[in-house]
Amino acid sequence: MRVLDEYDVVGGAVLLSPGLLITCAHVVNAALGRDGDKEEHPGSEATVRLQSFDDRVWSARVDTQLWSAGPESRDLAVLRLPGAGQPDTTFPVLRDCASLSPDQALSTTGYPEGMRSLQASLVYRGPGGPTGVTHQVETPGSRRVQITGGFSGCAVRTETGELAGVMQKNHHYVWNDPDRPSGVAFILPVEELVGVRDGGETVSVQRLADESLCGRQTYDRLHDLLDSISLEDVPPDELLRPHEQRQLRRHGSGSTAWRVLTALWDLIPPFGEPPPRVAWVHHVYQRIRHQRPLPPTVWSWIRQEASPTGRDWEEALTRDRDRRLLRSREPDAPAALPDHGEEPPDTVVLFELEPVTGGYKLSHSVVHMKEERYDLLPQGTKLVSEPEIRDEIGDLMGEATMQRLVTPEEESLRLRFLLPKDLLHLNLGQATPHRDLLEFPPQLCTMYEIVYHVRERVRISGYLGTPPGRWRLRSGRQRASPLVEDRNALSTWRQEVSEVTHALTNEDVTLVVTDSDNKDVHHVYDTALHHGIPTIIRGPRKAVISLADELLNREPGSRVRISGLPRYLRDRARDNSDSREIALIHDLFEDPLFREVLRGPEGPESPVSS
Repeated sequence: MRVLDEYDVVGGAVLLSPGLLITCAHVVNAALGRDGDKEEHPGSEATVRLQSFDDRVWSARVDTQLWSAGPESRDLAVLRLPGAGQPDTTFPVLRDCASLSPDQALSTTGYPEGMRSLQASLVYRGPGGPTGVTHQVETPGSRRVQITGGFSGCAVRTETGELAGVMQKNHHYVWNDPDRPSGVAFILPVEELVGVRDGGETVSVQRLADESLCGRQTYDRLHDLLDSISLEDVPPDELLRPHEQRQLRRHGSGSTAWRVLTALWDLIPPFGEPPPRVAWVHHVYQRIRHQRPLPPTVWSWIRQEASPTGRDWEEALTRDRDRRLLRSREPDAPAALPDHGEEPPDTVVLFELEPVTGGYKLSHSVVHMKEERYDLLPQGTKLVSEPEIRDEIGDLMGEATMQRLVTPEEESLRLRFLLPKDLLHLNLGQATPHRDLLEFPPQLCTMYEIVYHVRERVRISGYLGTPPGRWRLRSGRQRASPLVEDRNALSTWRQEVSEVTHALTNEDVTLVVTDSDNKDVHHVYDTALHHGIPTIIRGPRKAVISLADELLNREPGSRVRISGLPRYLRDRARDNSDSREIALIHDLFEDPLFREVLRGPEGPESPVSS
């Protein structure tokens, strides 16, 4: 959030939990019209104005806790937003700088004079700076967005969105010209966000954030016990449901039972069930109570939180725990699936491009699997031209990672692109997130499973004159014969279009492999769609010939499932640069995702695809 003085922005502040923000003390002093190095607290009634990303203005009280100002101080201030109606945002996961590697890429967004905002790339250098508690960062030579006034108090984040510290000072050249920074800057790292609060107790900002989230009474009752219990002793996976585990991953759950509690705190349970936070503490209590003495405050907290469910709250908790544990012990899906099986991904990021006047409307949503159904979180739309599409998608995925809407490497992720047929030539897997932060950013195709869909086929029943029954038939054949093999795969580069058309009358064919170098590739698309072929692989001839040979030459016991191709291609692209130009178009009739989240009240009576 921006910190405002009477006329303009003077710096930033980071919202850590409901109603709690941190910034630099010199930013608060500037907002109040005081000298930046003034050490005295401005008074318990002092307030500063904040502006959120949607331009709403808030009034925050300057807390007396942890205040530290002056040239040799931590330069730290805590702000409080009173009452209900908080800014609509996610809270950051804190990460100690001790876990960062030298030269690790970081970023910050500041508010320099005359600009709404400006993102700057940083490289972490380690401890160093004027006060003994700061750490040093530098702006890379290839990306010289300098740290100037307006960056102070702003969040410094890793490329996955974790908060490593707050920007504090920049370094000027020897002639001390503020308009000519050296590229060196100093941050106050997360582990130094500590100070003294009322009563003389030294506390961390992490503790204040936890108290702001859960309440000080809950913190006093539960923290010391739960923070001493390792997740190796009480694994969350045995109790938590998939969407609760996803919440845990997004919150960087840490390694103790306390961090699990804070991640689950705001989850709302289905009607008639106890809140997940209560279910978790009750489970920990039952697992640990025979191993060590437990303070009575734990059971009293469980009783207090669970009693609103009714007089039989204890029995209800026991039944809920038994159901949860029984589900986790149920056998997994049959182990007969070969490598690159067809388990649905935990999370899908769905992009749709709709032709409009002046370009394309790009919309995207994050879709999570939740209790065997899809939970759709729309993210926004924008107008783009065709040359902008790839970079826009890379930037949107970078933002989703920074906001921890997705957590790469911690969950199964798939990107699904709903494209007009005339955009099937785009290589969106070659888009790169964090282009402004990293010199050599990874391509999306090496990070995520990627699937293209033909928008017209999904949206228009009978597209290209294809009876829906024909598409249903081929999709059913593919489900019945799910492996990539000679009898259901057709390679087109050895045949004329007329020969391809004839070959596709064979109803066993459900997969077409075509080369994008072919001048007739669009005719191949049309022919395949007309015959209801659900799956098309396209790419440069050399790349797809190599892939087809690799898939078809596998022994019968190790063949790849067609539904597993997104994962197979992702893994292959990490080591094979040619694979990065291959695209998978995969439309199954009545695909569950599109059936559930894309068919609105005005949609087709019978969804044609997914």
